[in-house]
Amino acid sequence: MQAQVYTDEEIKTKETVEKFFEYFGTKNPDKIASMVSENVDWYIFESKYMPWTGHRSKREEIVPLFKTLFSYFVDGSEKVETNSFLIRGNQAAIFGTVERTVKKTGKHFKMPLAIHITVENNLISKFSIYEETLIIEKAFQ
Repeated sequence: MQAQVYTDEEIKTKETVEKFFEYFGTKNPDKIASMVSENVDWYIFESKYMPWTGHRSKREEIVPLFKTLFSYFVDGSEKVETNSFLIRGNQAAIFGTVERTVKKTGKHFKMPLAIHITVENNLISKFSIYEETLIIEKAFQ
């Protein structure tokens, strides 16, 4: 079996995505936003229970998005596991699970998720997350 060999573009893509998740792990909305292009195609399936969802198109929208997201869950209840991390050119696909506890209800959930990221000029220009929205909505009720 041979080890995967990355192109320079793939190495930059991987480094950008890893830095983004490092900042996500420290729950630092300003640093998270610093990894996003001024003009971004950001999408999280929209839910009336989750005000951080929907489309975003500007970097300036990312800080309030993450401040809102982090405010809805119990600190320390979040666990993110990555099962697969695939890179091709400037594209990254991340598959794993996330679990959290909702502050308002005290309900805990665990769900699978997939994230598709496009990187241009060492910044995230496109971000789409695919998650089990129904699982999260049930935890809010």
